[in-house]
Amino acid sequence: MDMDADIDLSVGGGGASRPHCPLKITGPNRVEIAKLSNRPKRRIDAGQNRGKPEIEISKETKMKDALGYEGKTVVMTGAASGMGSAAAYLLADLGAEVHALDIGDVSAPVTQSIKTDMKNKASINAAIEKLPAKIDILLNCAGVPHPPASALDTVLINFVGLRHLTDTLIPRIQEGGAIVSIASTAGMAYKSNLDTVRAFLSLETFEDSQSYLEGQPDLKADPYGFSKQCIIVYTQTLAGELAKAGVRINCISPSPTQSDFMAKLTKEIPEAAITPFFPSNGRFAESEEMGRALVMMGSDLACFVSGVNLPVDFGYCAEVAMGQRDNLMNIT
Repeated sequence: MDMDADIDLSVGGGGASRPHCPLKITGPNRVEIAKLSNRPKRRIDAGQNRGKPEIEISKETKMKDALGYEGKTVVMTGAASGMGSAAAYLLADLGAEVHALDIGDVSAPVTQSIKTDMKNKASINAAIEKLPAKIDILLNCAGVPHPPASALDTVLINFVGLRHLTDTLIPRIQEGGAIVSIASTAGMAYKSNLDTVRAFLSLETFEDSQSYLEGQPDLKADPYGFSKQCIIVYTQTLAGELAKAGVRINCISPSPTQSDFMAKLTKEIPEAAITPFFPSNGRFAESEEMGRALVMMGSDLACFVSGVNLPVDFGYCAEVAMGQRDNLMNIT
């Protein structure tokens, strides 16, 4: 190998039009991180005569560059409130072109806001017709609690509509793109219910899924947890196939988060019934904290991360796994 030649280590390198891991070895002694330019750089000496490269990091490299959202096309649901709204504001600030689907009014400065009912296939299809032909990132943030939403509506909005939108848009997602969905720590018991979840996922159409749900009275026991189990298994199931196209898919599992969603839930369920599921920091997460996690998982910083269900819970699931607190949600 000619050690003086440039070696492109970006995903899809060797001429790929959309490098996603912007790392490049520029010779025998240099690694340049972030956008390659003529900006002033700070050199870090890795040691003489050790055969290790020196590292050059641009002084002016901004987090915006590292996240890589500038000019990207992002489609997202649930942008009107909570975690989705927090993510939408951040994405707009990072220079993304955001197309928001929500049944409510979106306050973030998005490129396009489309009224969409995620429990209604026709409404989803109408929204899809208004979306760009090429998409970089899909963020699935729409969700409702049970109660007050019915068991059927909870699963339709939280998963069936999500899957229909995602499956339909996958052919539009460009190489190097990403899909990120919101699951929940309430769905972390999916392994104990894997056969049921897989059977449900085998139903290919929106209509078949709805018919199945309407015939399942036992679903009323925990429709929210079931919908989140489905998101986790769906994410992990698709990861291998999407990798062949250079597309990532992940989900995050938040702990209880202060949001419009939680405000609706605590009208139906006492807050005291929720606090046992707090992490040991003893508080609700904030929507902005979850919005940041969503944006990070869709960004260039996570360019080699796929098939992951990321607990965003300040260590709650780790404590359960280590036997440091009761496993109230049967996390496996």
